[in-house]
Amino acid sequence: VCAVLLMLIYDFVLTWRLALGMTLISLIMIGIVYGASQLPIPLGGLGAAIFVLAWAGQFIGHGIEGRKPSFLRDLQFLLIGPLWLLAFMYRAGGLPIDSRRAVTDRPAERL
Repeated sequence: VCAVLLMLIYDFVLTWRLALGMTLISLIMIGIVYGASQLPIPLGGLGAAIFVLAWAGQFIGHGIEGRKPSFLRDLQFLLIGPLWLLAFMYRAGGLPIDSRRAVTDRPAERL
């Protein structure tokens, strides 16, 4: 929950309209995680296995691209990525975005 709060603070610094949408999505996701935690099967091991496989896939992808991993830049993309996707959904739905600090169509322009 603390990580979600830190992410939302970062989102509010970028643009408050998108941060409100991310707040709603985060609350829904926290509810889903809470519901899953009440299941009689342990999900920690499955989550850890998926994380390790995804991380290995990322390193394989870096090998294919021939580029070194840039962990700090990846962290920025990890934080901006969901907001960028939400901005796309706002635009598709005709919802307003704070034009002064809006997330652009190309996330690298914001960095």
